[in-house]
Amino acid sequence: MRTLILSDIHLGSKHSCCSAVHDVLDKEKFGRLILNGDTIHNVNLRKLDKHHWSVLNRFRDLARSVELVLIRGNHDHEIDFVPAEANGHLTTGNVLPALLGVPMLEEYLLSVRDQSYLVLHGDRFDPTMRYPLVTEVAFIAYQFTTKINKKLAKWLKRKSKRWGGILAYVRDQSVAFARHHGYPGVITGHTHFAEDTKVEEIHYLNTGSWTESPCAYVTADDERGVQLHHVTD
Repeated sequence: MRTLILSDIHLGSKHSCCSAVHDVLDKEKFGRLILNGDTIHNVNLRKLDKHHWSVLNRFRDLARSVELVLIRGNHDHEIDFVPAEANGHLTTGNVLPALLGVPMLEEYLLSVRDQSYLVLHGDRFDPTMRYPLVTEVAFIAYQFTTKINKKLAKWLKRKSKRWGGILAYVRDQSVAFARHHGYPGVITGHTHFAEDTKVEEIHYLNTGSWTESPCAYVTADDERGVQLHHVTD
């Protein structure tokens, strides 16, 4: 079975590239779709415009014909608004599963060529998650810079993560976790920087994000193995 893996779509964010998501869903043939965290930016449903809802509806429709795997990201459980018509049934723990009709998992074992790749969001390996206020201020600053100059914002974001060692730290901790549990490969998201590399014997991939170009995703099947793909504007 061919698997498509997307992460960090951030529906509800003004920077979510919904049309590119639809293009990939149209282009790729797959029997399993893994949404590897941060599918929505937050659970303020007022921020979901018609384009964001079209992606969610597409995922919900796909769940009827393919295996849909939903993995928790650090944004997926936040909430600051629940519509009155929800009557209290949507909470921080079940809003996205309720919308898509599938349970939310912490991680998933993907079998490719008789080997197990661990798929998880990766936020558990990010030490900045201990300081949510700092993270939120940084995101607001990034959004403001993006309005002025997208290329500058992207450059600053990449440099800040590299200077702070976050990209390498998340990669190294993910690889160490996979090695400790005996997995030959690990697939994460969270950092918004796509990667496909070997760290000693462990195959590490990061699926990037859908909030800035180039977007990225991963496919996996027994014929072609696990591959990273980029999508440009």
